[in-house]
Amino acid sequence: MHKIEVAKNVADKLFATEHAVDEAMVSASRFLESMVEARRELNLSAVAGEVATSRVAEAISALSEARRSVMAAHGALANLQSKMGMGDNEFGQGQKPDQESGVRPALRVAASQ
Repeated sequence: MHKIEVAKNVADKLFATEHAVDEAMVSASRFLESMVEARRELNLSAVAGEVATSRVAEAISALSEARRSVMAAHGALANLQSKMGMGDNEFGQGQKPDQESGVRPALRVAASQ
């Protein structure tokens, strides 16, 4: 039972991290949207605030890379879980990707294009 409890603790932290990165992406995207909307509402030139807008876009890109890294860590932990003899579905939340392709069935068509 100890092994399961320790693994569940790690899984809980993983899911919290995934959620935090997603929330940061949403927040940064909303921030970028508000900057563009404010510029337009004030009828400012497209170059007004461009440096700040570009920096926020870079931050969103960095968050996207962080998300990919966390997803890769998730995959590595899933492999370790399997090697340790723990079932594939003993932990987790949400819909799991297709084990073969790593793509959710609903996204398979888009991924193949």
